[in-house]
Amino acid sequence: MNARGFELVDELRTILTTLPGARALNVDVSELWALVAIIAESDEAVRTLGTTLGLGAPAIRKTKARWWRYATAARQRGALRVEVTVLGPRQPNPPPPDDAPPAP
Repeated sequence: MNARGFELVDELRTILTTLPGARALNVDVSELWALVAIIAESDEAVRTLGTTLGLGAPAIRKTKARWWRYATAARQRGALRVEVTVLGPRQPNPPPPDDAPPAP
């Protein structure tokens, strides 16, 4: 890897350390859209990152075996659509009721 590769990694690591509770960052782009997925270390980190980044209120996604919290928002900037999603850890136990207050 050359110096430019190391600079890219350093920049991404620096960005990640400024996001409270984030443990991974994934960016997928094209000419018309940019998708940023941030993997959070906990449900509380989803709430914190959602607030920090001005995303919507956290919600719950469910599958048959797992559930996780997420917060997301999308915005148009000219022809470019940008979407940021924070995903919490997948959890095997039943999710809290949809109207349950956030855990402290």
